[in-house]
Parts: sequence; C-alpha cells; structure tokens
Amino acid sequence: MRFAAPTLAVLCLLVLFTALDRPGFTDEHESRDARVAHDSLKHHEWLTPQAGGDPVFEKPMLAYIPEIAVWVISGGVRAAPAPLRSRQVRALGALALVLLTGSIASRQFGTRAGWCSAIALVTTLGVPLAARTDGTQIFATILGWCAAGVLSATALESRPGRDRGLVLAYAALAGALLVGGPLCALWPPGGVALYCALVRDRAAWSRTRPLAGLAIVLGIAIPWYGSQLYLHGAAWLARALWFPYGLDPHAAWFTGPLVALSVLVLACFPWSVLMPEATRYAAIEPDAHAAHLAIALMACALVPVAIHPGVPLSAALPALPAAAMLCGRFIDHVLEDPPPLAPAVARAARTLALLGTGGALLLAVAAARVPEAASDVRLLAAVTFLTAWLPLLAVWRSLHRVAVAFIALPIAVGAPLASVFALPHLEGYLNARSVAIAMNERSPSDAPLAVFGPPPPSLNLYARRNVLEIPAERAALTAVRAEDGFAYAAFPPGLASDVTRRLGEAPEVLWSTPSLMLTRIHI
Repeated sequence: MRFAAPTLAVLCLLVLFTALDRPGFTDEHESRDARVAHDSLKHHEWLTPQAGGDPVFEKPMLAYIPEIAVWVISGGVRAAPAPLRSRQVRALGALALVLLTGSIASRQFGTRAGWCSAIALVTTLGVPLAARTDGTQIFATILGWCAAGVLSATALESRPGRDRGLVLAYAALAGALLVGGPLCALWPPGGVALYCALVRDRAAWSRTRPLAGLAIVLGIAIPWYGSQLYLHGAAWLARALWFPYGLDPHAAWFTGPLVALSVLVLACFPWSVLMPEATRYAAIEPDAHAAHLAIALMACALVPVAIHPGVPLSAALPALPAAAMLCGRFIDHVLEDPPPLAPAVARAARTLALLGTGGALLLAVAAARVPEAASDVRLLAAVTFLTAWLPLLAVWRSLHRVAVAFIALPIAVGAPLASVFALPHLEGYLNARSVAIAMNERSPSDAPLAVFGPPPPSLNLYARRNVLEIPAERAALTAVRAEDGFAYAAFPPGLASDVTRRLGEAPEVLWSTPSLMLTRIHI
C-alpha cells in the first residue's frame, strides 16, 4: 500500500475540493443556513437561530457557528454572499471524517483495511453531496463517530485507563447533541447497545459506563436546550425532536424502512453494490466482533432516516463510515487472497454495470429536459456508463484486485466533472441567485419583492430587498407597489398562465430561470 496515501490525497482533492465556487448557494439547506448565520450575526443573536427577525427551529444554534465564522472572515454582514469559503470549511470537515474513518478501521481491521475504508468513503455519493450542502450533518457525524470509535473499542476489549477516553467520547456525544440534535447523538450508544444485546454481553455494555455518560451529556447540553424550551415552549419542542431537519416535511411513517434502505443505497453508491457482499461476509464470520459492531452501528445510524422519511440524502451520512469500513475490510481480504471472494466481486461488478447503464440512460433522457446543460449532462452519462462497466471488464479478465479498485471510478471521475461542467450550467434549477441579482439591478432600492408562494431561501439570501409572500391578486400587489408605479413579483414559470388569469393581464418578464420568473406589473 505504498501509494495509498497519495491515492487518497488525489481522490479527496478531486471529489471534495473541485470547483467549490460554483454555483451559488443552493436551495434548500445551504442557502437557509447562510441566511440564518448572516441574520444571527447581524442582530448579535447567539442563543436562538433567526432569519428575518423570526426564530428558526430547524437545528441548534451551534450548528450555525461555522457559517457565522465564514461571514466574519469574509467581511461581516455587509459582504456579498459567496459560497467558496463556506464550502471549503465543509470540505475540510468531510476530509476529517474520511481520515477519522480510516483511523478507526485501521485499529479494528488493520492498516490496509483502514486505507481502503477511507478511499471507499470519499468515493461515495453521499460524502461530496453533504460537503456541498449539509455542513451540520458533516460536523455532527464527525462528533458521533469520535464517540462511536471510543465506545466500540471499550465494548470490544477491556483495558485499564479507558475512563479518560470515555469522558471525551461522551463530551463528543454532547457536542453532537448541540450541533445536530437528539437523533445525531443517540445512534452511537444505540449501535453499541444493539451489538451488546445481540451477543448477550452485559459486561461489554457496562464497560461503556452509560449512566455516567448520560450525566455528562445532559450536563453539557441541558443549559441550551432548557433555555430554548423556556423561551419558546411547545412550538420549539415539536421541531427539536427532529433536529437537524426540523423544517423538512414528513413522509408517511410506514415508508420509513424502505426510504432508509433506499437512501443508504443511493448515498453509498457505487460501493452499495459491494456492501451486501461485505456485510454478509462479515456476518457469517463468528469471531469478527468488530465487523458485527460496525453492522449494528450502521443499522442504528439509519434509524433517524427511518423515523423521519422525507429528509435529504445527506441524512444517511452517519451510516456511510460503517458501510465504508465493511467494504474496506472486504477489499483488504480481496487484495490478500482474491480467489475465495472472486464470485462476490463478480456479482458486485455485474450489479454496478446494470445500475450504471440505467443511470446513464436516465441522464441521457434528462439531458433533453435541461437544454442549458445538455452537453454536460450527456458527458456525465457517458462517463457513468464507461466507469460502471470497467469493474466487470476487469472481472472478465480475472483481475479481481483491479475490479474492486475500479468500483471507485464513478464518483472519483463523475464528481469533479459534475462540479466543473454540469452544476454551473444548472444553477437556474438549484437556486434563485440570478433572479435576485436582476431584482437588485432593475428595481428601485426600496421596492419590495412579492413572491406568489413560499420564497426560495436563496432568494432571501441574495436579494437586497424585502421579500414578501402574498397571494396572486391585484389588490395584494397594490400594497407592495414601488415608487416607479410597478409591483415586482416572482413566481415559478408553471404558474404564469394562472397569474395572468388572476391579474387580468400578462406581467412583464424581467428575468426568467427554469425555477423562478421575475416580473413587474403596472399598478
């Protein structure tokens, strides 16, 4: 493994740090986080997150500290919104998670398995996606796995001097509770408890000192949680149970298990084709206690997704390090002795070829619907098809070591291509930045912007105007008329005919994107 470190460095650079300045802040979470951080800094509010003067019950205040720090470094509240520094901070967090996963895997499964686990994690779809859009989940997952690593080592092996490490582990859990909320802090001890229950080892669970740990966690977290409950009551509590996605819609509860499994498969792609083989391989080994514990941690990390279906793909991030460790352990054994595991590698390669072909066809069809980026999306489809078939071609040549390495290619090659070529041309679908800029340039400085429907968070972030949600009625527009005699309104293009019917005339279109139109109506 002489080239493991350079390989990991190159992959991290390509997947996590390529073209971070494009596009602008995306909806929903990235733009909303930036706006909440901006408004909290502007009003010097350090206890309750707020946007536009109203409290935001989506995640704890500590989750916005990285964004607030970025605003301070960038010049304060008067600085123009720019995503580069924010994404660099999140990318560094993702890099820390990758290195942490490799460190835990190397202690439990060996050095080579640790390198393989780190490489597998950085080339999953979920990690670059979370680094782009969900910094809260990145940092909460780091804290959760800091605790999970210590608790796992304590449960698996009794050693003197563990108490100091346990104190740090439970302090990390308290940090996860203050950054991501209850669901982000429950899965690490839950996974260890599940493992201990399945192997019927009460002594292992006792070694983790759960009651003392609970006291540490509550002692650190209660001051903030208690203050919020006192200030905001039941309205805050109803959202706090679902942090860090307190504002996301809930799907039907019975879809939870299927959604959790589907989200894991997508977030773990392309390694999700190897994960069933790696999990089965670990489960049938009676003495692979560390691998069994990783399976328990992965299962418990998916529980928040199962009980709150409707959350974004990045919500599966806590489960990805465990999945990467299982895949890394499996790859380590393939590299050591390929023949016994050759059938499993062949099955994974065939599955990847099938999924890659389907994904390439979907991208090719989608290219026709996004003319702004049609050529870029077709390029991405071709790359997806080619990289998905390379592992199977290696299997046909009996190069099973090469085949497992090629599984990383769809993300290792596709992610930087998407960042450099496709995403900038898809900005009109991802945010309302250009609409906000057009409003800033083409309207009087005191003109409010009416929005027919909920305004996108990026519109509130970029528009230097008062953004109001109103019904599509002329009487409502009269109340927001600007000094030039026009009312400025934004709405999705699909509502154009309905707006024309309601107003009795077609509004003048000032700017249009695939997701939002800026218009003005003479009042």
